[in-house]
Amino acid sequence: MSHAQDAAMDRMRGSWEDTYRDKWKWDTVAWGSHCVDCYPSNCPYRVFVRDGRIVREEPAATFTTVEPGVPDMNPTGCQKGAAWSRMLNGKDRVTYPMRRAGERGEGRWTRVTWDEATTEIADAMLDAIEESGPRTILRPGTTEGGGQAMALTNNVFLRLGATVSDLLAEVGDMEPGMYITFGRIGMCSSHDDWFHSELVLIWANNPAQSNITTVHYLTEARYNGAEIVTIAPDYSPSAVHADQFVPVRVGSDAALALAMCRVLIDEGLVDEPFVREQTDLGLLVRTDTGRFLRQSDVRDGGSDEVFHLFDTRSQRIAEAPRTLELGGLEPALDGAYGATLKDGTEVQVVPAFVLLRRRLEAYAPEDASGVCGVHPETIRQLARKVANKRTRIITGWTMCKSYHGDLMERAMCLVIALTGNWGKKGAGIRGISGGMFDGAYSLPQKLRVGQQVTEETFRAEEERIRAALAADPTLTREMLMIGAGSKSGMESGATPPFFFWYNQCGYRDVYNKPSNNDPGMKRRFDDYVNEALAKGWWKGLEHPTVEEPHRVLFNIGNNPLRMQRGGQRMLLEHLWPTLNMIVTLDFRLSTTALYSDYVLPVAQHYEKTNFPYTVHDSMYLTLSDRAVEPQGEALSDYQAMLLIARKLSERAVARGLLEVKGADGRSIRLDTFYDDLTLNGALASDDAVWDEAIRDSAVMGTLPPGTTLATLREKGWVRFTGLGAAPLSLAGASDVRPDETFTPFRWQTEKKEPFPTLTRRAQFYIDHEWFLEAGEELPVHKEAPAMGGDHPFVVTSGHLRSSVNGMHSTDRTMLATTRGKPVAHINDRDAAARGIENGQDIRLFNDDGTIVIQARVTPAVRPGQVVLYTGFESYLHPGWKDLPHLETGMVKWLTLAGGYGHLRYRPLLWQPVPVDRGVRVDIQRAT
Repeated sequence: MSHAQDAAMDRMRGSWEDTYRDKWKWDTVAWGSHCVDCYPSNCPYRVFVRDGRIVREEPAATFTTVEPGVPDMNPTGCQKGAAWSRMLNGKDRVTYPMRRAGERGEGRWTRVTWDEATTEIADAMLDAIEESGPRTILRPGTTEGGGQAMALTNNVFLRLGATVSDLLAEVGDMEPGMYITFGRIGMCSSHDDWFHSELVLIWANNPAQSNITTVHYLTEARYNGAEIVTIAPDYSPSAVHADQFVPVRVGSDAALALAMCRVLIDEGLVDEPFVREQTDLGLLVRTDTGRFLRQSDVRDGGSDEVFHLFDTRSQRIAEAPRTLELGGLEPALDGAYGATLKDGTEVQVVPAFVLLRRRLEAYAPEDASGVCGVHPETIRQLARKVANKRTRIITGWTMCKSYHGDLMERAMCLVIALTGNWGKKGAGIRGISGGMFDGAYSLPQKLRVGQQVTEETFRAEEERIRAALAADPTLTREMLMIGAGSKSGMESGATPPFFFWYNQCGYRDVYNKPSNNDPGMKRRFDDYVNEALAKGWWKGLEHPTVEEPHRVLFNIGNNPLRMQRGGQRMLLEHLWPTLNMIVTLDFRLSTTALYSDYVLPVAQHYEKTNFPYTVHDSMYLTLSDRAVEPQGEALSDYQAMLLIARKLSERAVARGLLEVKGADGRSIRLDTFYDDLTLNGALASDDAVWDEAIRDSAVMGTLPPGTTLATLREKGWVRFTGLGAAPLSLAGASDVRPDETFTPFRWQTEKKEPFPTLTRRAQFYIDHEWFLEAGEELPVHKEAPAMGGDHPFVVTSGHLRSSVNGMHSTDRTMLATTRGKPVAHINDRDAAARGIENGQDIRLFNDDGTIVIQARVTPAVRPGQVVLYTGFESYLHPGWKDLPHLETGMVKWLTLAGGYGHLRYRPLLWQPVPVDRGVRVDIQRAT
């Protein structure tokens, strides 16, 4: 080749190489993350910006090793995070305020200014306040409300005396069985603690699909010698990566777990010292009443919350300590004894463990196999493995959305209790968690900015706690904060949404339909509601009423027409006509937005400063910074609500409505509402409020000293140093150590702190009158009622791999990884019997509704099962009819029980939760 040709080739080569290099140039780089309802979330990303636009994002992979010998969490990311920036310019993006021009849902909109929108919204709020008070304004709780920004927007409503409904009940993630057992639901380890497990039971969960960022710990645990077992009806993506797959019939998990417990007892595999110390199974129960033997039974003026055991060493009945420190006592687990009551009568008492043995007589592996479909030898094999290995159960939020999910969870907890599998690394059962970012949660209590006031308040609170613990050493910090949280939550307007569903959304008839309820119920559903109200178990929480309904609805990131069980079918008919104003703040046109009166544009991730939910799964506070300007006229959630707050003050002055009374009698100034909210403008910017929250958290001991927004902008993340004050976080009940994985319940096993239950122990025997009436004083298997009618198929569900809830359902990048439309997974033999082929449209129908959806025919689904992964917007379904059209939205009557130790409303804890798993349907070809 000639010199001239060489020179020409060099020029050509330089041209294409420079073009390629040019694609990888950027102007700025920022820290990013995704502040959404996925766990463990908190994935640090680097976001690259050029010419004011994001050109790419990638996992930063900067987490350091926490515990020597345990792999770090890197790279933490998933396909959704790696493509998130594409949604900033999506076709369904909302970039300016819109007002409904036609009827709700008609799809006709008028562009308006922020001033026009906030004026009409503020006037509607004032109208509602004048009519019946501020609590007729509702902001439903949600986990889709933009990460920690939810705390800032909630602050607006709570200061106003409006209603913020309990988010865990709204989304259905409150785990009733775990709460009944432990008095808490936050028993979540950091995911790196999975590495310490010797046996992992993936039970009713699918981490390969829903925990993409940390599922590598299961593979690494296998390298470390662990065995992975997946227990599920369908051969899920997680089953593919397990050592053993145990196919269980839908809804029969309690039978499987109780059969395992029977094996543990029959074969002498029970860790008896652990059971005596940690559980209530050594407490004495009267055989005449089925109630615990209480101090009030044996002496005048005795307590109803002091119980008894039979001490095998002294051979006498003794009062059970109020902590887990037995003080030399050895509770009997068998036998029958005589107890003398205060009137001189003698009654027979037995340890609760004796009653458990009797209950388990019905669960021999051969008998249980006929119920759950698992071979008897497999049941025995699983029980023996759990007894001999450090065992972790990774469950999710399927059980808690099942009618008898409480019984399933209680039975699973019993498995680990009998084998001593909590309070040590690599062991336990997974629950939901949250908290630690205390500075953000305490902002509503601040009267002026600065860390001096925080330190003063924090010191005073610590003195109060120390004094209370000194006065009663059997109490714990968690118990005190549960009491304080319940009181402040009810006073500020936080409320369980049950009465909203019952009185305003049309569910009263649903709840009273016999086929939706347990056949063993002795009375109508309404009878239990009326009794609960008459006994004051829900006093102060029974709103809205039929006479005073909510009038203004704010949807901030949440999407009730897609997420509410019964969805459009129930809400559009019953709720929507009662509302004078419906406001949706979102970055996109969700199903609920399309039926709203106003849609206000909200900034997306990378367009505002924010933080993901802070959870024990990761133990990190991770920054998602403002890398680019928001699209169009979009504002951060906080700034949008501040505009409304400012306008509320302005319009209140104009209308002469300067002050109102909250439902608790508290005076609320409307003329200074904006100034009070922002502390006279000191917290009027996103950066200012976040810096204050971070600095306050450092003062309160949950973040390292000196942590600020500026230091986070350098590193992108910081590991928490303490659990803080939130009950959901304190439920982890362990010290946060800088060089160890986080393992829950070590305060119980190492410090002998009591559980926050009635008996101060992990409680398996519930002698509440309703539980005794239902035969559920101990865990038991029950078949779910035929919700939806007498139909042959059962619906199960879970999260899509391609979407976080419904957020990605219109994202073309994620749709390209799927069939591009919703599908129903059905068994190949079931399909053949009905003449259904893969890819055909089918009708799913029951007594409540009908939907049309594409069939995905697969042998991985159990016969009689239909799997519908949630995450598609309603308008992607024919006729906008999606899965909620088939759901009843039922709640179990026992979750209304109260007046019993820990069985009473506690924010984010005990309350009715809706059911969507196990609904009955039938299938036929659509054409």
